[in-house]
Amino acid sequence: MAVKITFQKENYVDEAEAVIKDFKQTSFKVGKKELTTSQIRNLLISTIPLYDAVRTRRSDSYDDLIAAVRINAVYQSGRNQAVKELVTSSGILDILDMINFEDDLKNKSEKILRFCKYMEAMVAYFEFYGGKD
Repeated sequence: MAVKITFQKENYVDEAEAVIKDFKQTSFKVGKKELTTSQIRNLLISTIPLYDAVRTRRSDSYDDLIAAVRINAVYQSGRNQAVKELVTSSGILDILDMINFEDDLKNKSEKILRFCKYMEAMVAYFEFYGGKD
């Protein structure tokens, strides 16, 4: 898969769509492993505590919550090659690293919310383009 991810606020939704469209070319499969809505939703669900913390401004640092999302993505990737391909091609781990190293809390918060919406967009486009449950 060869979608270039820049994660800019102007195009992150388009990038989420491009990742899913690119994956659709293989019928959402890597070898015999197929990506399902439930697997993508598991990735999305792991962002909820992070999203809620930012929206309610409960923290001065979100590093532990970012780490939890990263750990879940790595774990889910280890269980299924199709999930691993999605995590890799969508740049999830790279984006989380970039967010984690952001020093300015306001910028970090904006990027976290953008990341959560990026994940939501991938679920939506997966459904739109005919991914399986």
